[in-house]
Amino acid sequence: LRREHRRRAFIERFWSERDPFPETRPNEFRELWEARRAAVAERFGGPVDERGRAFLLAGEPASIEMEPCPAWLPSMEIWRYRGGREAAPAFHLVFVDAPGGRRLWARPDSLADLVAWPRRQPLAGEADLERELRTRCADGGRLVADLATAASWDELDRLALLPRPSTEWVATFLARSTELPEGAETFRATLDVDYPARHQSRTVVQGLVTVPVEECRAEGSGPATVCRFVLDGELLRDGELFDDFRYRFELPAAEAAGGRVPLVIQRYLRPGEYDLAIRVHELASDRYHRVERRLEVPVAPGVRIASTPVVAPPAPPVPAPAAQGEAGLAPLLAEANSTLETEEHRLLLRVPERGLLTGRVRVTASVSSEAIAKVAFSLNGRPVMTKARPPFSVELDLGRAPRLHRLMAVGVDAEGRELTRDRLLLNVGPQRFAVRLLEPRPGRYRYSLRARAEVDLPRGARLDRLEIYLDETRVATLYQPPFTQPILLPEGDAIAYVRAVAYLEDGNSAEDLVYVNAPQNLDSVQIDFVELYTSVVDRKGRPVEGLTAESFEVIEDGSPQRLARFDRVRDLPIHAGLVVDASTSMTEELDQAEKAALSFFQRVIRPKDRAAVFRFSDQPELHVPLTNNLEALAGGLAGLEAEGETALWDAVVFATYYLAGIRGKRALVLLTDGEDSISRNSFAEALEFARRAGVAVYSIGLALGGSRDFEVRNLLRRLARETGGESFFIDRAAQLDSIYERIEEELRTQYLLGYQSSQTSSDAYREVEVRVREPGLTAKTIPGYYP
Repeated sequence: LRREHRRRAFIERFWSERDPFPETRPNEFRELWEARRAAVAERFGGPVDERGRAFLLAGEPASIEMEPCPAWLPSMEIWRYRGGREAAPAFHLVFVDAPGGRRLWARPDSLADLVAWPRRQPLAGEADLERELRTRCADGGRLVADLATAASWDELDRLALLPRPSTEWVATFLARSTELPEGAETFRATLDVDYPARHQSRTVVQGLVTVPVEECRAEGSGPATVCRFVLDGELLRDGELFDDFRYRFELPAAEAAGGRVPLVIQRYLRPGEYDLAIRVHELASDRYHRVERRLEVPVAPGVRIASTPVVAPPAPPVPAPAAQGEAGLAPLLAEANSTLETEEHRLLLRVPERGLLTGRVRVTASVSSEAIAKVAFSLNGRPVMTKARPPFSVELDLGRAPRLHRLMAVGVDAEGRELTRDRLLLNVGPQRFAVRLLEPRPGRYRYSLRARAEVDLPRGARLDRLEIYLDETRVATLYQPPFTQPILLPEGDAIAYVRAVAYLEDGNSAEDLVYVNAPQNLDSVQIDFVELYTSVVDRKGRPVEGLTAESFEVIEDGSPQRLARFDRVRDLPIHAGLVVDASTSMTEELDQAEKAALSFFQRVIRPKDRAAVFRFSDQPELHVPLTNNLEALAGGLAGLEAEGETALWDAVVFATYYLAGIRGKRALVLLTDGEDSISRNSFAEALEFARRAGVAVYSIGLALGGSRDFEVRNLLRRLARETGGESFFIDRAAQLDSIYERIEEELRTQYLLGYQSSQTSSDAYREVEVRVREPGLTAKTIPGYYP
């Protein structure tokens, strides 16, 4: 790394990758390491002394023993560590005086080497040395054993259990540079920077890199010919890295305006001086363009731009492309920039808390502009109330039973024109992953528009990228906020759509879509895309693999549906929650249940999968959040204790809520040994919430053989059947291994059947049936769903 700011940025990233709790402000590991480093400097003069190096790796030992032995032996220190942390075993280190300072003794060293270190004459042989140690040292037998079992450097590195992040970030960091590779070929381009508006307290900085189309070695043929670029940028302030960014562009060469390919970037900066460096990589030819620019970011003019109605935003007076000549492409962006308002009209929905909401709940819409004269509220697509003066709040009745709800508030001006809106999903849980296009609004655009998206990330997840599409052409990929991208439109004003697709690091995705240039009288119909996770078994109940899409027939409310997606779940990520009954009656079985559960996680969890651990007695609680870390899952299972009563249906609602916002295959494995005795939610309410959330429940009843437990068995069967899961009943926890093996087999051998529903009813329950055309095979899936 040739530049100082890059070296400092690398160090910060090095530590952040090792932060055990990134959601908290301090970096606990870095603080621990710095404290150890200070102790090493004070006690050992630095890590040159091998004791200092060991202290950095393993920390303070439980005890340090000085070994008194014959004068012909060097003095020794034995450091003993208790172990036990994250199941690490106890171990010890032996340090011996040697030329140049203390040295770590390792088993490959011989006892003759030990004697030779102080440069004394060794005895005749290894056996004589061991005999001398046993007879002449105070505790010679123990010393011989300690020397034979002392940890080496390699073992210490493993036993110390330091954070070991993937090294993929290093390659990513090095690739995201503005430096030119040695001997790189270059191409011509120009950079124009403009400051079109303000964004809250910052100035909008818009950069336009213009590449002559002849400098682009386009790939593909005909209309599909595209120019592909990766743009990396850095902004320095007072010599420190203030911001870095990356964009990826794939633009149709045939639509290059005036024979030039536009690459548009946008950042929000406070007024002041910055140093900008940009490197553009033309991928097809592996050539580069690099430019540095001193920026003096002004306070953008405070000229208020009139708000545009949602139905048909008027285009500003923009010269036609043919009239642009050599004046540059910047005027074409005026239409996109017309929505950059000096005083933004923003509306934000707020609820008292974001947990599981039932009953009467007051919702408030906070607005940032006096131009918003009224706010209209709707719940699940139905109007609730319009408030004509602040405070813009409304009390909603969400019902006694927990449900998923769609809440919307629309802010309009005095003339009734929509200025802004906000949407909120209630009871979707903390793991929701979604992307929402705030712009463009439906309307007409001639030359350019601005795509602006917001992304809701699951707790603890990282966004990999956000892709922006115009129709099915991916025009830009953004790797960091703000997720705003101006887009130049092809000639004409044909109907089109803008699509934003967000990807997590584990490959999961979410998307949103907005149509533009559509006729004002165009009717829109909400089409639900339905995903059915389906198991297929033969007459003996064994899972069947190897089927194709043609093997299945899907019927919804009596109407055949056409499959639009077909996948094997073996290739898709799974999110599983283990819900363990920890009431007093489970005291004798809990240890065996923990061991079986850990074995289940070890079989099921792969790099893209996640699992969570819930326990319940008087009330449910989350013991381990979603993770693929087996050590964390094992620690959560080991911490379970049996006590209290059985809040069974509350546990189903609680765990379902936690998984409700996740896309893809979700499953709850519910283990209980008794009927509900204390829940606030009824069975019917728990079942309804699980069905609406689309979470499959695999219920396991333990020792439910008596007549008193007959109703519990029936309820557990129904819960599993109506959510697309399976029910099992066993006598002892020792039988859990075989049950978990069957669940794991079913989860991995399912098929994903996706279709666009032909139904248009808004909130009615829809019955579903999946048939297999091959004789002797039966399909199992949910019996229906709520749209």
